[in-house]
Amino acid sequence: MSDSVTPALPALDLTLEQKRRLLAILPTYPDKGNGRPRADMARVFLGILWVLVSGARWEDLDKRRFASRQTCQRYFAEWVNTGVFEKALLTLARAMEDEGLLKLHESFLDGTFVEAKKGVKRSV
Repeated sequence: MSDSVTPALPALDLTLEQKRRLLAILPTYPDKGNGRPRADMARVFLGILWVLVSGARWEDLDKRRFASRQTCQRYFAEWVNTGVFEKALLTLARAMEDEGLLKLHESFLDGTFVEAKKGVKRSV
């Protein structure tokens, strides 16, 4: 972990049913046969969500709770490019709606942007 302050967030976790649904959507990868075993895909997904929700840097991922930053970044890029990430989010959101935990018809997006401090140049 870096020296920066990691944002405090509620614990991100999945129920057994959510994990089952998620793993049914995420691609399966064969073991390479040598080196480290592949990361737990649920931990990878939760690591990605943590970065997206917290706004923290990939470097701030806690390797005790999530997969490594490199692993999370690699799978995130792959899953976004192949549409898997969107499908996984929609499936989990619909499951939460079925359980009465979320009302998608009452949802909204917040597009808040904050300027950088100390005279950092604006992006184009």
